Amino acid sequence: MRGKILLKALEFLCEEAMNQVDFFDAVLAAGYGASSSRINYEYNARRRISEDRKAKIEVFQKSKRRLTIFISKMKRDGLIETGNNQFKISGKGIDKLGKLRNNLPGRFYERNHKGNSVIISFDIPERLRRKRNWLREVIKNLGFRMIHQSVWMGKGKIPKDFIDDLGRLEILEFIEIFEISRAGSLKKIT
Repeated sequence: MRGKILLKALEFLCEEAMNQVDFFDAVLAAGYGASSSRINYEYNARRRISEDRKAKIEVFQKSKRRLTIFISKMKRDGLIETGNNQFKISGKGIDKLGKLRNNLPGRFYERNHKGNSVIISFDIPERLRRKRNWLREVIKNLGFRMIHQSVWMGKGKIPKDFIDDLGRLEILEFIEIFEISRAGSLKKIT
């Protein structure tokens, strides 16, 4: 209890000392013979800067604390090792990294631009966001263009291994793939 009271008293005195420094700085910045409103304006400007500085320090301290907690959890889980003020991934960490990387298939498939126009439409739930983002990137890498949100159009055959990966990821039920044999009113794809 006694330490808390002392801490509060010292923090108060430090804060008041900073207020006095800001006040005298404002008086000097306002210049000789300045009005009280001008001095008040300069003082408030310095207080805002001090408050911004405090806020940045608090954000930095919170980020540092979160990082410290995250590192402790990784050490506790055996994913990293420390020594000589350095971090090193452990064997268990390498295994975990492999599992995380292999969670989604690669993002590049062999492109075949010969064939009819193809439309891919999907409605993947928000809970599967990572898979949806993966799908968008793959479709883009296959040379498709977005014509409407979640509707893409391109030319060529869809790779079989891409379809297999969609099934393995269990998102095939959310995707419709149409092959267009006659263009009709569709714009020509180049």
